[in-house]
Amino acid sequence: MIVRSIHIDTAEAEVFSPAPDRIVHGNPHGETRNAYESPDGRKYFGEWSCGEGAWRVSYSEWEYCRILEGHVRLTSDDGSVAEAGPDGNLVIEPGFEGVWENLTPVRKLYVIDLGPPEGDAG
Repeated sequence: MIVRSIHIDTAEAEVFSPAPDRIVHGNPHGETRNAYESPDGRKYFGEWSCGEGAWRVSYSEWEYCRILEGHVRLTSDDGSVAEAGPDGNLVIEPGFEGVWENLTPVRKLYVIDLGPPEGDAG
């Protein structure tokens, strides 16, 4: 099928929390509802929610986020900062390393693209 309707509310919720050695402050934990996975397992769409806190991240994937509720701040190891609140958008490129901080509880929609398989020039 080339096009489909996706329903997040029927997706199974997976509970998560960052690894303890990555947490900068707080006790962030939440859930992910992955509503779509491409046939090749390289693209995803869903909803993510998480409480306040900050943790270290390292992205090998490309991600688009639409913040539905709350406020986030991403601080790169190079010192650059990106923030988004309700109705805000973020694009995170592969190679981003830094701190993801939920200034408030956050709910977002996401699209993730893992890119071509390793060793595949695409």
